[in-house]
Amino acid sequence: MAQKRLLSEEFPPINFSEGSEARGLAVDVVQEIQRRLQLDLPIEFLPWARAYREVQLGRETALFSMARTAGRERLFKWVGPVVTFYSSIYAPARGGVRLRSIEDAKRAKAVLVVRDWYTSEELKQLGFRNLVSVADPPAAIRMLVAGRADFFATERLSMPKIMAQAGVADEALEIVYSYASSEGYIAFSLDTPDARVKAWQTQLDAMKRDGSFAAIYKRWLPQDSPPPRR
Repeated sequence: MAQKRLLSEEFPPINFSEGSEARGLAVDVVQEIQRRLQLDLPIEFLPWARAYREVQLGRETALFSMARTAGRERLFKWVGPVVTFYSSIYAPARGGVRLRSIEDAKRAKAVLVVRDWYTSEELKQLGFRNLVSVADPPAAIRMLVAGRADFFATERLSMPKIMAQAGVADEALEIVYSYASSEGYIAFSLDTPDARVKAWQTQLDAMKRDGSFAAIYKRWLPQDSPPPRR
């Protein structure tokens, strides 16, 4: 039996929609896995917080691409890794701000995060008490540029296109501290049969052996190295 729902979010260049078409690195990977399994389930794009709730409700739902963290480990069944995420803290450019440690960011007046993104979870676990959660990444960028917060803690790969969506020039922001990396997976709801999860993982592993995974990665992220097999 096929998977019942396949969810994603607007997170270019990893997964995003362009008109009625699903695009991105992880989209290409997921669609190739589906082709090999003779499946053709449409990808539904939802805001991250909603998609994250939906996959936890069950109903044989999958969501990608999700950072696999200790706090999420037992909430889902995992297929991957499909991408490596890099956690960074941004500030307005040419402001002269440099963080020497994560502790410096804890002392800021406000640090923007996207609700339910792994970067938000990371900083909460590190004891941050100055986080300001927003649902929309472009809105966070506009708030940072407007001076409504000191920093924006987010994921590096997605920033160029999210800044374009926000109408903010690339040079308007700069990384002032990078602090972690995490691997992104396809997360399946716990009621998904183990045999189906295994079938997806088997096809992903085959893609990594035959070079098709590396080719997809190079097309979307030519400067980055793809994550290895599990």
